[in-house]
Amino acid sequence: MTEKRFLRELKDFDAAHIWPGTTLDVFQKTKKIGKPIFLERINTYVGNSKRILDEAYTRLGIPPNHGSTPEKIQAEQAELELADFIWGSSPEIIKSFQEAGVPDEKIIPTSYGWCPTRFPMIHAEKPPSEEFTVLFLGTVGVRKGVHLLLRAWERANIKKGRLIIFGPIEPAIAETCRDLLARPDVIHRDFSINYASAYREADLFAFPSLEEGSPLVTYEAMAHGLPMLMSPMGAGGVVRDGMDGIVLPPYEEDAWVEGLRKFANNPDLCKKFGESGRQWVQEFTWEKVAARRAASMQELLKAA
Repeated sequence: MTEKRFLRELKDFDAAHIWPGTTLDVFQKTKKIGKPIFLERINTYVGNSKRILDEAYTRLGIPPNHGSTPEKIQAEQAELELADFIWGSSPEIIKSFQEAGVPDEKIIPTSYGWCPTRFPMIHAEKPPSEEFTVLFLGTVGVRKGVHLLLRAWERANIKKGRLIIFGPIEPAIAETCRDLLARPDVIHRDFSINYASAYREADLFAFPSLEEGSPLVTYEAMAHGLPMLMSPMGAGGVVRDGMDGIVLPPYEEDAWVEGLRKFANNPDLCKKFGESGRQWVQEFTWEKVAARRAASMQELLKAA
C-alpha cells in the first residue's frame, strides 16, 4: 500500500529518493515514468559485505550467519542499474560500488549525521571515575568486530580499566567469546533507547567494525568529545586519522593493543583528539547534511 501511494504521488515530484527494502517493481515503474532515481545505500555493496562476513565467520571457525545472500546480490545489481544516482555515505561504500562496476558519475559522495537535540546533557561533565572506560556501542556481533576488540582488550591488560559493551549480543559472539565477556573488567549492558549516559561516562570510543556504511554512533561519540579508536569501516569517512583518533585495520591485533594502551596512558592525547572531533562533527548535524544533499540533488537535476 505504501509503494502504491508513493508511485501515485510521484508525478507531482521531480525525483524519487528510494531506500533499501523497496521492491524492484517500484524502481522499474519509477524509471518508466521518467523520474530520476536517487538510491540510498546504508552499507557497502552486498557482494562486498558477503565476502567480508564470510571471511569473518570462517576465521571464527563457525558457519556464516548473515543476510548477504546471492539472491540479495542479484537484486542489488538490478537496483544499481536502474538508479540514476547513488548516495555514497563513506569512502568504503564508494569503493565497494566502484569495485562492483558502478560508474563514478552515478556516485554522489555524502555522509550521515547526528541530532544535537537528542542529547540535552551533551555538555555535562563526565562522572568522576578512577577507571579508564572504553565504550563499544552497537549490535554485539561478528559484523561489528566486537570479538576482535575483546581479544585486544584482554591483551592490553589495562590497570584500572574497563570495557563497556553496550548492545544486544549475537549468539555467535556469546558462544565464541564467553570467557572474554565474563572477565571482571568487561561489562555488558543491554541496548536501550536512552544510551546517552554511556557516551558521557566513557573515555574512549572503540569500534573495529568489519562492514558498515557510516555509523551514527561514530558521529554521536565524537559529538560527546570522545577520542576514537576505529577501523576504516567504523570511522565511516568522518573520523580523521591522527586528528580525531586512530584508524587501524581491524585484524591488526597488535596495533589495537598498542592503541588501547596509548590512549589509557595519555589523557592529554585523549583530550586533544576528543576536542578535535567534537568541533569537526559540528559540520555533520542533520540540518547541514540535508542542506548539502539538497544542493547536490538540485545541481544534478538541473544538469540533467
